[in-house]
Amino acid sequence: MGDYDKGLELLRLLGGVENPAVLELFDAVGATDYGREAVAFVYGGVYQRPGLSPAQRQVITVAALETLGYAEAQLRFHRDAVANVGGDLAQDDETIRRLKRIAVYTAKGGVAPELADVLQEAKDAEELREAVETILHLAVYVGFPAALNALAITLTGDEHRERA
Repeated sequence: MGDYDKGLELLRLLGGVENPAVLELFDAVGATDYGREAVAFVYGGVYQRPGLSPAQRQVITVAALETLGYAEAQLRFHRDAVANVGGDLAQDDETIRRLKRIAVYTAKGGVAPELADVLQEAKDAEELREAVETILHLAVYVGFPAALNALAITLTGDEHRERA
C-alpha cells in the first residue's frame, strides 16, 4: 500500500467519512494533485511515524490548533478525530500533559525558556523521543520554521552552540 492509500485510509478513519472534505476542497479548486500529495505526505507519512499513538497525535494537534486560534474547521475535525481513534481530550496523565505543553509552546513560538523547561522534563522522564516526534508532527500544522526552532531547543550546551 502506498503513502496516498495509507493516508486516505487514516484520513477516513479520523474524519469518520468515506469522502474527506479536504479532498473535495482540493478538487473544487482544481488542485486534486496537490490534495493527493498532501494526503500522502501528512497522513501517509508524518502520521505513520513511530513514537506517538494516533490518539496522542490528535490530542497534540488539537492543543496546537487551539493555540493558533485561527483554524476552526481543522480544530473541529481534529477534536472529533480524537474519539475516532480511541483518544480522550480529557485524558490527563503526566505524559500527555507534557506533550500538550510542547504542542502549545511550539505553536506559540518565541517561548524558548518554557519549551526548554518542558523538554528537560521529557528528557528526565526518558520521553525525549516522544517530545521530538511531537514537534516533527506539528510542523504540518504550525509551520516548518516554528518546528525547526523548537527542535533546536532540544539541543543543549555545546551541541546547541555548534549548530546555532
